[in-house]
Amino acid sequence: MSVPLAFEGIKVVDFSQGVAGPHAGLLMAMHGADVIKIEPTERGDWSRALGRSYGDSSAFSIYYNRGKRSLALDMKSGEGRDIARRLVARADVIIEAFRPGVMKRFGLDYDSVKRLNENVVFLSVTGFGQTGANIERPATDAVIQGYSGLMSLNKDRNGLPQRFPMVAIDVVTGLYACQAVMAALMRRFRFGGGQYIDCSLLQCATAFQAARLIEHHFQGGLPEVMYVPLGVLQTKDSFISISVNRDEHFVAFCRAIGHETLAVDPRYATRDGRVQHEEELMALIRREFLQRSTAEWVERLTNADVLHAPIRSYDDLLQDQEMRDLGYLDWMRQGGIDAEVPIPNIPGTLRATAYGSLSASPRVGQHSREVLAELGVAEREISDLLSRGIAKSPAE
Repeated sequence: MSVPLAFEGIKVVDFSQGVAGPHAGLLMAMHGADVIKIEPTERGDWSRALGRSYGDSSAFSIYYNRGKRSLALDMKSGEGRDIARRLVARADVIIEAFRPGVMKRFGLDYDSVKRLNENVVFLSVTGFGQTGANIERPATDAVIQGYSGLMSLNKDRNGLPQRFPMVAIDVVTGLYACQAVMAALMRRFRFGGGQYIDCSLLQCATAFQAARLIEHHFQGGLPEVMYVPLGVLQTKDSFISISVNRDEHFVAFCRAIGHETLAVDPRYATRDGRVQHEEELMALIRREFLQRSTAEWVERLTNADVLHAPIRSYDDLLQDQEMRDLGYLDWMRQGGIDAEVPIPNIPGTLRATAYGSLSASPRVGQHSREVLAELGVAEREISDLLSRGIAKSPAE
């Protein structure tokens, strides 16, 4: 890339573990920031053991810690905390995701850090926020999916609420958090001064569902589908997703499925009519779609300019050469794993493979020596810290 990345020269100290905080740090790194990840010396970020582990990594730690440098540090020791204070004194951004009060016990809360670094942007990521009745409650993505009402939107045929099978709230929280940090940095560049950002999973989950909450209020808790037909249909050999919103789209859809009379039926001619008669209309459409293969329906709906997509598996996605050609997905090596790993690329950033030695996720403490040396710690003292377990390096 011929021009500098937006956050080149910005220093971020990332104390967070898991997904939400590290995702915010990843996004900063992908825009050029120097992100130093502080990890426990024993096993590193707990996300390294989230799900199945591969060496000292997991799918989560591999993706959300790319582009960072890892300093493994014993924060329970006075010397470890002293090193952390030297780092935060030079930082533009600090990210932490401990329970409320933990950073204060370390002497690294916002008020303490602000005395060392008045212009710092300080991001705290928690489950329920810094105040209120629930601040001591442990929280994970699954907990917040339930508490925020998200699971109530996703019920099985028996009405049982279901967890969306990925850490959706953690990922969304990382996005909102990074947006807030970037805005705070812009404010600092223009007007001066730092900022404290309280970013909770619960608030982010609520913001994520904003339109549905307003809709729920308007409809008195009796949800109505946005329009009909909408959703997944079974075909002769698999499944397809369709989206037919406007009345003219429905005319084209009826032509494509060979039932043009439906478009002039007064029950279905308008959006409100189709919603009112959803059950009977969708029963007819579902029967029709079972008569042809997905490939046949794709051809017909494409020719009719009707919004649709075959339901693809992850295998379909990963094997799609166009995903790589478009720059949406790259395959790269990860330390400690004897295979290439698929890495989705982030809009507006370089491709994952363009970050050189920082393209992959770091090993626990991979950059401990390097970061300590940059702080001015003498080589003899670095070796002493490593030998006593205050810091850790993979080679030690």
